[in-house]
Amino acid sequence: GLVVANDADLKRCSTLVHQLRYSGMSHCVVTNEQAQRMPPLLGPSGGLLLFDRVLCDVPCSGDGTMRKAPDMWRRWRPEAALGLHPLQVEIAVRGLELTKVGGLMVYSTCSLNPIENEAVVSEVLRRSQ
Repeated sequence: GLVVANDADLKRCSTLVHQLRYSGMSHCVVTNEQAQRMPPLLGPSGGLLLFDRVLCDVPCSGDGTMRKAPDMWRRWRPEAALGLHPLQVEIAVRGLELTKVGGLMVYSTCSLNPIENEAVVSEVLRRSQ
């Protein structure tokens, strides 16, 4: 199989390429794109490449990391979650577009609030009907 790993941060992509070389994993392509605008990839037959599995690990407010960062509650504001919600929806919608029928898309955050979780999933489902 083929793994396509994408990150909008060029430095993290570079780190990933280095780690992949070190591990010897040869069936991986690293791309540096904004996830919500991930361009279509062409498969061997020239058609649009769709994936069996897609992981959308989206940017989030990080309010679920309070165990590691106890000051999170003092810094967290609802506006942070509200500001990220549209981007999270766009990324999840694009992830769903790139998932084969019958495939699996996982939406992941390190947040606990429903604005960044249940509300995103609800909006993606609403748009996909």
